[in-house]
Amino acid sequence: MVRHLLLVIMATTVVFYGDGVNRRRHDSGAPHGSHLQGPMALSDTLHRRHSRRGAGISGGVVPRGRATNLSRITPAQQNNTEVLAQVGGSVTIKCYTHLLGDEMVTWLKRDEDHLLTAGGQVYSSDTRFSVAHIKHQDLWELSLRDVRLSDAGLYECQLTTHPPTSLFFTLKVVEARATIEGYPEIHFHLGHSLRLHCTVEQATEPPLYIFWYHNGSIVNHYPNKPVRIQNHRYGSTLTIKNITWSHSGMYRCEPHLATPARITVHVSGQPAAMHIGGHSDVVEDELSPHGTSSPLVPLPQFLATLTLIVLLPTW
Repeated sequence: MVRHLLLVIMATTVVFYGDGVNRRRHDSGAPHGSHLQGPMALSDTLHRRHSRRGAGISGGVVPRGRATNLSRITPAQQNNTEVLAQVGGSVTIKCYTHLLGDEMVTWLKRDEDHLLTAGGQVYSSDTRFSVAHIKHQDLWELSLRDVRLSDAGLYECQLTTHPPTSLFFTLKVVEARATIEGYPEIHFHLGHSLRLHCTVEQATEPPLYIFWYHNGSIVNHYPNKPVRIQNHRYGSTLTIKNITWSHSGMYRCEPHLATPARITVHVSGQPAAMHIGGHSDVVEDELSPHGTSSPLVPLPQFLATLTLIVLLPTW
């Protein structure tokens, strides 16, 4: 009877122990050193990945599978072209007149029925417009600086042929903006390294500069401060080693011709790794209610102890 009871207890223990090990492995499946993001951070990440696809379209012309040899471009290949520009930047709309004759070109903003230029003369009262004729390329260029959202619309390159020939271009204007990973706030442990990464999205050209501010003061040229800034084509990374309480506060990333981004940095003395959005990269299921680790007892040791407990009364 005792032997049968012992076998039943041992079998039950193995089943429960195995289930506990599997559950423990499942709960701790996150990679070591990874952090958990809140809903806002996750949404911002998804949004940042999607927006990067449209970043860095230099010159503004959206590729549409047209001829790459501009000396052979036809009117049909450039008609209805979309041109991309960003607020505050400059843009040039190119109108090639191959196969159309060496005629004078008139530029109009068709959706407003507004005459901009005729030949090499600018007729618009808006001094931001300029025109150029590159004869050896049969090219007429309409340039616009300090682009505004109101400049978006349909532009017409009209040749003085009989009958008149027109090519149309759609100007789309976007607002570049900066984003900082971990928005709106991020937590660091005292003495660790602070690292902030800023990305410029929806930009048609790399920003001329990216400035970092801490509590309203520029930090790009901090004297006697352990601050390192690395600028990339469409981003910047700020790193501070061995942070102290004084490094907490509001940080701002301000790129040229882009909406700035802000993030609040908290420095704590609690024995925790980096947090983002109020979550720790420590798996909570592995901690006891008192915050201490509670590993399972090894199976051989547990079975040996159980056997002694069961057999002692029979001896």
